[in-house]
Amino acid sequence: MHENLTRIKAVSKVLDGLKQEYVFVGGATVSLYATDPELAEEVRPTDDVDVIVELASYGGYAEIDEKLRALGFANDVESGVICRYRLQGIVVDVMPTEPKVIGFSNIWYPDGFANAVTKALDDETSVRIFSMPYFVASKWEAFKGRGKGDYRTSKDFEDLVYVWENADDFAEQIIAAPADVKDYLKNELSTIMNSDDFSEGLYAHLSGGYGGKDANYILIKLQQAFEIY
Repeated sequence: MHENLTRIKAVSKVLDGLKQEYVFVGGATVSLYATDPELAEEVRPTDDVDVIVELASYGGYAEIDEKLRALGFANDVESGVICRYRLQGIVVDVMPTEPKVIGFSNIWYPDGFANAVTKALDDETSVRIFSMPYFVASKWEAFKGRGKGDYRTSKDFEDLVYVWENADDFAEQIIAAPADVKDYLKNELSTIMNSDDFSEGLYAHLSGGYGGKDANYILIKLQQAFEIY
């Protein structure tokens, strides 16, 4: 099992003690979207594990914080990140679905949480993650916020390319997705996916790099997903 999934498994065992639904998001989950499980070994290791919980107020977050500390999570004060904890040497960000709670979030967290799916890590552990359309939408939103338009060095864009390359059913899942997330992705990506910068970013992150797969393979997948003919 890849170290990302090993970390998720360790965190999930402890989070079950919350007795409250939680969903894993972010780069640590990306290999779970690959059609071939063996491809999980090729994904980049992440620095942390991201989790979201459904909360409507800061008071609710303070209550969750108390429960997390009782379960063995330690506030990572040195990081300066309000939602960051450490558990068994693992960095864990526990974020609310609503931005008003701690001042930041991702616009796709509420719907992604509501439409989460169950994935098996192994025979004994299953976790909740975003369905593929919401993972892609949340990653694109994250890229827009912190990627600074640099496709080649962005870890968020790297995760997107991994999904586009390794999820054989990407187009089918986008076509079947709820209209709001499908329209968002189409509007965001259809205007820029033929740009030179976008293509360079694809080549930078495709397996094999510039000597690997042709980026047109990804562009065709995107055209099929957004039904652009």
